[in-house]
Amino acid sequence: MTPEPLQTSQGYEEPFSAQFSVFLANRVGQLKELLNLMAEKAVEVLGVSVVDSSDWAVIRLVFSEPDKAREVLKSHGLPFTESQVLLAELADKAALSEICGHLLHAEINVHFAYPLIGRRDAEPVMVLHVDDPVLATHLLTSHGIRLLGSEDLADPT
Repeated sequence: MTPEPLQTSQGYEEPFSAQFSVFLANRVGQLKELLNLMAEKAVEVLGVSVVDSSDWAVIRLVFSEPDKAREVLKSHGLPFTESQVLLAELADKAALSEICGHLLHAEINVHFAYPLIGRRDAEPVMVLHVDDPVLATHLLTSHGIRLLGSEDLADPT
């Protein structure tokens, strides 16, 4: 018997989202320029995390339309990588602790986490980069945690 494919809250398969790690020189105004570029191209930034060093900054971003974001980054010659992240809805105040407990029990490491920017009339969402996204997806969904995919983030209009 073949297992049913994993689904997001709106019924899409593969509840993953793309996270882009953009590498920028650590100079004043670089983040603003990146955000302005995305705004000019009508690419909505839904989550952002900045890790800097003395020379370079890594800007981790989740976009509403990853394919469009990828094209903008490529066409402007910005160095970036992509990785799969989980987008976990936090249904109540204990949800993040519950998620971490499930991942700990399965010995799945969380490499980093950050929140998405608030969505109207929706539960808060945490971006989670884990060392085994497939196992984490199965584990979390089997415990009733709602995971979103890229399709869930796109503006329906």
